[in-house]
Amino acid sequence: MKKGNVWIGLIGLVVGGLIGYLAGVQSAWKDRGPQVDEHTHTSSNPPAETSQPQGLPEGHPPVTTEADFETLKKAVEQAPQNAALVTNLANKYYDAGRYEEAIRYYQRALTLNARSVSLMTDLGTALFYAGRPDEAISFYNRSLEIDPRHVQSLHNLVIVNLQGKKDPAAAKSALERLKSVDPGNSSIANLARMIDEPASKAGPSQQPSGNTRQRIF
Repeated sequence: MKKGNVWIGLIGLVVGGLIGYLAGVQSAWKDRGPQVDEHTHTSSNPPAETSQPQGLPEGHPPVTTEADFETLKKAVEQAPQNAALVTNLANKYYDAGRYEEAIRYYQRALTLNARSVSLMTDLGTALFYAGRPDEAISFYNRSLEIDPRHVQSLHNLVIVNLQGKKDPAAAKSALERLKSVDPGNSSIANLARMIDEPASKAGPSQQPSGNTRQRIF
């Protein structure tokens, strides 16, 4: 056999093998069917991770256990400048009757939201229940310096002066201010009765519906 014919035969074999290989690859891809890139449905802009923990999720049962409080405290530690988280923890301590701890966190919340009359009133009420009526009155007065028409601060001034300070005259003065601001307030008649009755006959303060922190009853 001539050398030229040998080379032609070898080239033919190589070309034939390549064609067969390519045909096999094409057949294999057809058998697989269409493929979807696993990242096709991944957003190119994934949601940013929140940098501030939100404490317990919405719908969580009332905070009653120490573990619940520890969860909220950790959330506050991770976001110490988040006034809403600090206030929430203070509220939970208040609702649990742990007034000294509530006071501490209300004070922290006020450093972050210094003109919040609601915080001042809540803090004042916690102080009253902790047996610190003078401090309670000071926070109600601070609230009224910012908002002289803040009904709940005026309402509580009546109660704390009467029950905490045993000072009916100061209670009556606060009641007159309340009447001038909100003459239709449904509590006025009961407050007036409490002032007029001897302390021994006046019933204990009652928790109201609505915001039970800002109002004493």
